[in-house]
Amino acid sequence: MFNQEYGLIFIAGMGQVRKLIFIPLFVAILVCQMAAYASAYRTEHVVVVLIDGVRYTESLGDTTGIYCPRLTALAEYAVVHDSAFNDSITTTRYGIPGTWMGRFHVLQDTVYQGNNVEFSRWPTFWEYARHDLALPQNKAIYITPDYGSGTWLPSFYPGYGPAYWPRFVQPAISDDNNQVDFDSARVVLERDHPVVSYIYLPDTDHAGHSGIWADYIAEIRQADSLTNELWNIIQNDTVMADKTTMLVTNDHGRHDDAHGGFQGHGDSCLGCRHVMMFAIGPDFKRGVRLGAPRASIRDIARTAGELLGFSAPLSAGRVMSELFAPPCDYIPGDVNGNGWVNGIDVTFFVAYLKGIGSPPPDSCDIGQGRFYVAADANGDCSVNGIDVLYMVNYFKGGPEILHCPDYSPGR
Repeated sequence: MFNQEYGLIFIAGMGQVRKLIFIPLFVAILVCQMAAYASAYRTEHVVVVLIDGVRYTESLGDTTGIYCPRLTALAEYAVVHDSAFNDSITTTRYGIPGTWMGRFHVLQDTVYQGNNVEFSRWPTFWEYARHDLALPQNKAIYITPDYGSGTWLPSFYPGYGPAYWPRFVQPAISDDNNQVDFDSARVVLERDHPVVSYIYLPDTDHAGHSGIWADYIAEIRQADSLTNELWNIIQNDTVMADKTTMLVTNDHGRHDDAHGGFQGHGDSCLGCRHVMMFAIGPDFKRGVRLGAPRASIRDIARTAGELLGFSAPLSAGRVMSELFAPPCDYIPGDVNGNGWVNGIDVTFFVAYLKGIGSPPPDSCDIGQGRFYVAADANGDCSVNGIDVLYMVNYFKGGPEILHCPDYSPGR
């Protein structure tokens, strides 16, 4: 065990204004310049869940949700990439390190702390994050069963290496590793609120190799349930809610029926290469399925770096920009869109609500319909007369103008 730790983890729009009570605005028109918000994503935590060895036809490739009912339902709030692949050797020892390093490379052998071990040739996303963000070890977590000296390690790459490794959270191997890992994940997420976490759920692959279809499907359904519950834990946590992105993927699939069936994997057939890429978080699209461009599991490292603000200079992957919601460039309270926030915006807003003026020019749409974001002064993700009163109060010295947390400005 490379670190002792208990537990496991790694893993609207515009409302119709039915009735508006207009209160005369005896307010002097105050002109105030409002600086644009800094460019930033709302994500402060990234959780990667790796479900080992699930064939895409039994995961999100089945849109009826027979095998993954919870993730299929949760996809209403997520983006599903239907064109994601393992582009290397379709085995666990290539796939999992590939998601860490952002590139595919055979594991290297060495002796470390008196043990023969295998390690990553290139820096991992934990190392990049800890290096660039100056994270303490408990903010970068790897949850995996305790394989002893057989646990694959991050890199010894110059400038990165053990000083930037994650904390290993390794419960004892059991006959229900997925559940034990989940239990540990709950503990660590709720206690440490890691910035980067990787949760490994291995049992689906083990069941697939058994050749017993019922066991394989049962493990898929359990992983589906546990992953959904991880998201519920995150969204019920006061620190991580609405600030966390979760990526769910596989290291490889399994042979399609024309190449030997679900019991094995390891070749270049579509069944082995095609994997799940499920992404949910405050900066991603919602209720969308993508068929292009082609994505790879090695793209996870750079995508996490884009969200959190760390670089992955030695990664061969790319940022999966197609997952991201379109930019929403506006100034909260600038209802008429002229670049300033002042009393003229109140007049413009009232005219619109009374049906005698033009709609606000600033609108964002991330799949949920048109929404006049700059006019949502109280930040409740709807636009109505209450926002007028909030703006008036702001000009009289009240609280700062807010914005809907689903539509970050200035990105």
